[in-house]
Amino acid sequence: MQVRRVVDVVLMTAVLGGAAYFGYTYRDQVVQISRQVTAEFVPCKSTISYSIGAVDKRFGISKSTLISDLKEAEAIWEKPSGKDLFVYEESGGDVTVNLVYDNRQAATDKLKVAGIQIDRSRASYDSLKARYDSLAAGVEAEQVQFKRLVAAYQSREAAYNAAVESWNRRGGAPAPEYERLQQEKEALEREVAQVNARQARMNDDIDTLNALATTLNQLIVQLNLNVSQYNQTGALQGEFEEGLYESAAGVRKIDIYEYSSHNVLVRVLSHEMGHALGLEHVADTEAIMYKINEGKTLALTKADIAALDAKCTSGIF
Repeated sequence: MQVRRVVDVVLMTAVLGGAAYFGYTYRDQVVQISRQVTAEFVPCKSTISYSIGAVDKRFGISKSTLISDLKEAEAIWEKPSGKDLFVYEESGGDVTVNLVYDNRQAATDKLKVAGIQIDRSRASYDSLKARYDSLAAGVEAEQVQFKRLVAAYQSREAAYNAAVESWNRRGGAPAPEYERLQQEKEALEREVAQVNARQARMNDDIDTLNALATTLNQLIVQLNLNVSQYNQTGALQGEFEEGLYESAAGVRKIDIYEYSSHNVLVRVLSHEMGHALGLEHVADTEAIMYKINEGKTLALTKADIAALDAKCTSGIF
């Protein structure tokens, strides 16, 4: 019995020591996991703090503006509920908010410059598809003409170079021939400038085409359309999201990938904050928590409020 007790003490000491070491080494994760567990059993009873993490400068948004947008997004949940659900902290918040720039925002920026407005609707998809098809046909025709233009220039340039080399082998061209070659050189320089300008315009059209393809692919997934996705260069296939809330091993974050206006950004932030509260998607297409960000107002719908009320009363206390 005495030996068994010694063994028990040794094991208990090892367990407690290991737990203490783990708790010290991963104390931030332990604290966060503890807060998440508490929030699950007693939801809406304590505030969720959030801080700003990485913000890609290509979004062109200042930290102060983003803080203001975040506070507007949290107010969407707090005012109707009368609860203090979120709080901003300069650093070390429960949730880190990042703005991640990728092909989605690049496409939105490109279409905005081109004056192309989009929303998350079938009508928008049909309009963008018609524009894509028209532009694709134009680009295809332009590429054929451009190849001919380049071939003609290269042929003319080769003839010029051959003439210069021939006269150089003979010790130089006579004055009239030299003058003709100089004029031809200047003509080639003007021609290559025209070729480069035409290529720049064509590349701009191709960039717009790719942006349209990326946006169309998003709409195909979001609207669950039974059509093929576009495989234009720069367009990606698969799940598209303007934002994403993730929670793993005590680390919680909101990544924002794309928005086209202030209202859209605030709705996306509020949607992901809803997920941070533990809410799932609702069926109301105008709701903040609808799976697609196609609503226009910055206010909760009855479906949002019902989901929040159900969550806040789902705890054990």
